[in-house]
Amino acid sequence: MSASIAAAKSVNSKPAKAKKQKEPWKVSEIVCMVVTAILFCIVAYPVFYAFLQSFRSYSEITIDPMGMPTHYNLDNYVRLFQETDFLAATMNTVIITVVTLAILCVILPMAAYGVERIGGKLSGFFYLLFIAGLMIPFQVRMIPLVRMFDMMGLYSTLAAVILVHLGGAAGFGILLYCSFIKGVPIEVEEAASIDGAGKLRTFWQVVFPMLLPVTSAFIITNALTFWNDFFIPLVMLDSTSAGTINVAINRMVGLLTSQWELIYTGAIISLIPSIIIFAAFQRYFIKGMAVGAVKG
Repeated sequence: MSASIAAAKSVNSKPAKAKKQKEPWKVSEIVCMVVTAILFCIVAYPVFYAFLQSFRSYSEITIDPMGMPTHYNLDNYVRLFQETDFLAATMNTVIITVVTLAILCVILPMAAYGVERIGGKLSGFFYLLFIAGLMIPFQVRMIPLVRMFDMMGLYSTLAAVILVHLGGAAGFGILLYCSFIKGVPIEVEEAASIDGAGKLRTFWQVVFPMLLPVTSAFIITNALTFWNDFFIPLVMLDSTSAGTINVAINRMVGLLTSQWELIYTGAIISLIPSIIIFAAFQRYFIKGMAVGAVKG
């Protein structure tokens, strides 16, 4: 009994471990934080300014462009959908983004797999053919594409915008997927072949699940690109169409007068889906890009 009491006293008498003191910031860390804060303010200020202006009337904005809202209500947001084609433009943007991404996610992984695993001697030629598309800007192809779609009866349709987006994103997608597939162990495909799986089944059930990280990065990158695109819908959709979100906002700018209160409101609404998408899938985006860089 006395021995146990003595042992307990000896344990209690041991000095408590000192808490780890937080190291002071280094000069380089302070500089990085200051630069980051400055860059954040530069990027966030236009968004914050547009958000405040979306609550002001046209007269308030023109009289005092840098002023603050006198009251906060959703009148401009209601007017935007009632007095303009913004709702139709939003639906067009959603359709273009979703349909284009769905087609790309079905076709590009299979095309990259064919180039890397099945292409044989022609794989290098097909790979260079896809990569060549990255070197030709849309401005060079613009007039021929407009004439071709007009002859086919597709000009000023959503299909024309989707097809142009498909062609523009194919090169980058093939480059990304091919770099990733090179790092996929071929032994897992051989094991599936031994079990009787064909090429198509092997790809979708064995290879494609391994491509999910790079697929998530590809989806997020292109979703933001298609959603925020302005030039291609402006060229491919004439004034008879509601256009896309950015085209609809651009049409509010006139030679003599502009609907500034609605322009700011439309800009804020167009930002909301982009922020939600990136915030929700940020970790998958960073993981996919990091994995893709390692695989390449």
